[in-house]
Amino acid sequence: MAIKIIADSCCDTTPELKKALGITHVPLTIIPATNICFVDDEKIDLKSLMAEMKKAKDPVRTACPSVEAYADAMRACDECIVITLSAKLSGSYNAARLARQAVLEEFPDKKIFVADSKSASAGELLIALHAHDLIANGASYMETVKGVTELIGRMHTLFVLEDLSNLVKNGRMSKVEGVVASVMSLHPVLSDNGDGEIAKLKVVRGLQNALNHMVAVIAEMTKNEPAKSLTLTLAYCNCLGRAENLRLDLLEKCPAFKEIILVPTAGISTVYANEGGIVVAF
Repeated sequence: MAIKIIADSCCDTTPELKKALGITHVPLTIIPATNICFVDDEKIDLKSLMAEMKKAKDPVRTACPSVEAYADAMRACDECIVITLSAKLSGSYNAARLARQAVLEEFPDKKIFVADSKSASAGELLIALHAHDLIANGASYMETVKGVTELIGRMHTLFVLEDLSNLVKNGRMSKVEGVVASVMSLHPVLSDNGDGEIAKLKVVRGLQNALNHMVAVIAEMTKNEPAKSLTLTLAYCNCLGRAENLRLDLLEKCPAFKEIILVPTAGISTVYANEGGIVVAF
């Protein structure tokens, strides 16, 4: 049996990509308000989710997959690579680790590697793509684990947000900062800090200027890489035109990229990125 890729539902894909990669998604749950709950699977109504997020006065809560949900996915295969949200952002990684322990007590011959992506969204997809390529090219289980681990160690995740309301609600930005940012049209360019937490690179006036700055940062980071040697994944929240324009800009100014893969955000990534948000990983 081939090595199976399992990921939590923050690993954004398209139906075509999900089928091609053979990913089993384990869904998280989103609770934008009391008595309102969305399961982050293929049936989720993203328009309703975004509407509820806009109405919510309190932070939108999320719940990681249950240990048993992960265990069920692990029991269905002999060897698997499990990709989770950053352990600094969610309990998904810990739930997967507990599931691994339980399944190995039942089936000690199974091979289960749980990877903390130290990222989210487009970052998880990039890891899944890399794992699939390794498996398709005949890599062994341990070679695949090694390749995934090495990618996580060198991967970068950047994002630009149009709507800052979730940052304010979740305490990552004060209400005063949020009002000032809104009035002055300020937009943060954010990244990972190398250990799975969010870091602020720069605050730029104007959304397009923020996107331009992100492109400039990526161009600088990849300038010494061989031409057409890298893949970039780009997740977008209800802003396909913006994502397509950004893709063209990145291909023009960053010769290191051989391809840029666009995917819409699913539920959990929509909570993080909010409407108009862009997340990239490379």
